[in-house]
Amino acid sequence: MLCSAPFSRAHNVWLEADAQGGYTVQFGGHEGQLETYPAEKLQSVDAYDLRGRKIAVRTEPRPGGLRVVPERQAALLAAHFDNGFFSKVGDGPMVNKPMNDNPGATSGVHAVKFHKTFIQWGVISKKVLGQTFEIVALSHRTPHAGDAVQFQVLLHGQPIEGVRVSLGEKGAAQTTDAQGLVTVRPAAGSNQLLAILRQPVAGDVRTTSQSYEYLLAFPAH
Repeated sequence: MLCSAPFSRAHNVWLEADAQGGYTVQFGGHEGQLETYPAEKLQSVDAYDLRGRKIAVRTEPRPGGLRVVPERQAALLAAHFDNGFFSKVGDGPMVNKPMNDNPGATSGVHAVKFHKTFIQWGVISKKVLGQTFEIVALSHRTPHAGDAVQFQVLLHGQPIEGVRVSLGEKGAAQTTDAQGLVTVRPAAGSNQLLAILRQPVAGDVRTTSQSYEYLLAFPAH
């Protein structure tokens, strides 16, 4: 069983290039509104070259977040962000605590975020990195605006059906098929493919659901 939440209420993590060759780890919600975050919520950032070889990265603290600097030119960046446990009592507001630390809590969610930035399309674009929740391109070629581009959504390395996917927050929502596939038509320039999946959790005193969110940034001609 799975369910979706509106994209406008989702929060995502992504990386933005700066003028010094690094990338700022951004975290935010609706229409890219940025929020500060504890650095320890960022679980990992990895960089890869066009051939899929890992590149060393260093992280630098900055006000409200982190900056990431690859050792050399990267073709793809990937990140994992754990936003923690949230819970509520009845119809009350969500608080950033697991259910067992929130007396009377009736529901909760554990929210994790994953991200990729395609700096350059190539063989690495098709590579499965092993993220718990992952989007993989089925082509290695940079698409042109309006081209039909196919992606596959994986959970624990396996295709998953019924995941809600949108090209940008305002794009038409669609769901993955039995092979985890979706087809989108990007615009020229930078594009963001968003995916969200929520699954019920049983037998965990901290939460009643698990939320996975993904933001894949990629260019098109």
